[in-house]
Amino acid sequence: MGVAGQSDEKKDRFPRVRARLLLNRFRWLLVLFFLAGLGLLVFLIYNPWVGETDIHLLLAENRRASVLYDRNGETITTLSPARVIWLPLEKIPFLFRKAVIILEDQRFYEHRGFDLWGIVRAFYQNLRRGRQVQGGSTITQQLAKNLLLSQERTVRRKLAEISYAVQIEREYTKDEILEFYLNDIYFGHGVYGVEAAARFYFGRGIDQLGTAEMALLAGLIRGPEYYSPFRNRERAKDRRNLVLTRLKEQGILTARELEELKEAPLGVKEAPERMTRGGYFADYLQEVLAGEYGWSARYIRGGGLRIYSTIDLFIQRTAEEIISLLPGDEKKGPQGALVALDPKTGEILAMVGGRDYRYSQFNRATQARRQIGSAVKPLVFAAAVEEEGYDRDTRVIDEPVVYTVNGREWRPQNYDQRYRGVIPLWQALAESVNTVPVRIVHEMGVDRVFAFLTRMGLPLVGEGRRNDRALSPLALGGLTQGVTPLELAAAYTPLAGGGVRSEPTGILRVEDSSGRELRRGRLRRQQVLQPRTAAVVTGMMQEVITGGTGVQANPGRPAAGKTGTSSENTDAWFVGYTPDLLAVLWIGNDDRSPLRLGSQVLGSGTAALYWGEFMRRALVRRPVQEFPPP
Repeated sequence: MGVAGQSDEKKDRFPRVRARLLLNRFRWLLVLFFLAGLGLLVFLIYNPWVGETDIHLLLAENRRASVLYDRNGETITTLSPARVIWLPLEKIPFLFRKAVIILEDQRFYEHRGFDLWGIVRAFYQNLRRGRQVQGGSTITQQLAKNLLLSQERTVRRKLAEISYAVQIEREYTKDEILEFYLNDIYFGHGVYGVEAAARFYFGRGIDQLGTAEMALLAGLIRGPEYYSPFRNRERAKDRRNLVLTRLKEQGILTARELEELKEAPLGVKEAPERMTRGGYFADYLQEVLAGEYGWSARYIRGGGLRIYSTIDLFIQRTAEEIISLLPGDEKKGPQGALVALDPKTGEILAMVGGRDYRYSQFNRATQARRQIGSAVKPLVFAAAVEEEGYDRDTRVIDEPVVYTVNGREWRPQNYDQRYRGVIPLWQALAESVNTVPVRIVHEMGVDRVFAFLTRMGLPLVGEGRRNDRALSPLALGGLTQGVTPLELAAAYTPLAGGGVRSEPTGILRVEDSSGRELRRGRLRRQQVLQPRTAAVVTGMMQEVITGGTGVQANPGRPAAGKTGTSSENTDAWFVGYTPDLLAVLWIGNDDRSPLRLGSQVLGSGTAALYWGEFMRRALVRRPVQEFPPP
């Protein structure tokens, strides 16, 4: 027992010993780094390379609401931050101020804008743990960054941030800086400032909140969207309890108070206010702008931008109405998502990520990866047409087959448990026969089909996905990591667009408040199929709607489409297009349970029905168009 105890003790010491040895080995390098950094900081303090600034003016200038427009110049929504309700520092509870300082900058009242010891401490902790666990920015630096700088992670930006912080400390007292910070900091969902945040999340002023509620708000500062209780309640609660623990460590709370407060409910309102039309698309577009251009959420929402999107507001309203009409229960389930694209350009014309943005901001159109089932079959048949010379009338065999997969027998079966013998390829697709695509993938070879589907735009690799190089997932859509509705729509653009794959895009252009163009969206298009292949598969998909599994989707004009149902009936899909509109509709439960409403079983037929209704309404203003012949 003694030996085991010594072994455990040594095991626990190993990380600390390794860190100590590493620090000893590079101690002179660390000293030089420290001295060089000190010299640089002295230079920045006494020779600032940035101009003088007026924080009051900047606060006013950065409160211009950004506006999101549709492709015709109609206003979709205002991305304005919530109205800032300025509170003097003395009216902000001491407990909240203390919690923020403990979390963000413990030496706030001791340093002069930057905390050299804080930087060294963060460097040591990050080196010791082998990853970034602490940051070295002070409250003043955060204020300077938010007011004056972009969110890019460069040495130049960091040096400018320190210079501005030093200048701010020269011009204002600590209490003034803290007041600016607490009234300006971002709390998520377009809300800035502690008073606006308290009213947004709790419906009460900050002075009316309890300790646990103030701890939740303080915890949001580090990652307001990530820790939002409206996005993930468990994550928000864990973060709040961490803040409460820190308050106990500082002697502000007793052990008994801590345990009681940890069990307290979050207390936030049932749903946030100001949820407007196009909320899912607005969130998506903000992520795109932040990712592609490095813009902060604060700048995107409150920088007075004019964002002209690809959305067609009429089609967007129609999509939202259709999703709201899906069969549901008292728990607002199942969920649905709908994406509509221009098939020739990839421009997003509508995006709905759930039944009601007020109750759930999780965007299922872009974030929910689900199995697509039979919706993969047109892509597999396209591989046979493109690379094996199949045509719509090529004879294929529907009969029982047996394959050996990972040493075990696998017998793919048709959904109706019957086999048709020798049939034309179009019938196999129209009636969603399972044995035929399995045979095609087996005969062509898994690697060839995998490469073809990837070329079409189906995301089988990357972003942490495992490669789905297996017979069943490729032939019947049981993809390991799943596909989002937006990704599936993109994979169908080559069939709908004459062989040209178009990457989805949501931006036409972005202007500043004076009308100066800042960014212009660009189309990303690539020929990946022969036009004949696209036309042949489109013709077969028309049979799905006129007399196959998708008859309920018929919109009363030429249309091509395909149903899709995942294993165990957890996901229902319909994907299809006319010559001028491509749309994907998905229905499913967030917990991946089977689609049932009492005794009613929902499936791809339900998805087809509502897809057809969407297309009828969305295209009512457009003339009927025919598909080009093969």
